[in-house]
Amino acid sequence: MITKANIVPASRQDIAGMLDNTVWTHEFSWQQLMVLGDYFQLCSMPAQALIYDEGDGGDSMGILVKGSAKVCKGNKLLTHLKAGRAFGEMSLLDQQCRSATVIALEECTFLSISRANFEKLSQEHPALALKMVLKIARLLSQALRQTSGQLCEFLQE
Repeated sequence: MITKANIVPASRQDIAGMLDNTVWTHEFSWQQLMVLGDYFQLCSMPAQALIYDEGDGGDSMGILVKGSAKVCKGNKLLTHLKAGRAFGEMSLLDQQCRSATVIALEECTFLSISRANFEKLSQEHPALALKMVLKIARLLSQALRQTSGQLCEFLQE
């Protein structure tokens, strides 16, 4: 879980600029990124630090802006994350336990939005919150399609 010690002070403009430098937000306008800058927090984790632990309660997602991390389920490596990739989206939406572990491979900087801030965004800027949910849904759909394809290949072997 992210602790207070990991939060780095940053202005909304700084956060908007970091979001703008990721492919995750390429369909968002600068004005929308400035609004999102009020709801995301900048976080930093040292190399080898545990960012999220599988099974822990989850109520936030992150977007990696610097560094790299690995995602594991049990002892199996699922993927490597590089700058621009999001993680923890499922827990932000469904408030279920973390489905995987995320570990910083090197010092990481990421932007995090908590469920409380996402709900506040939803109340104050519903169209922007919907745009964010649709982005997450598209990414999760792509991941599910890829996983389904891999499962079919595995079952044919």
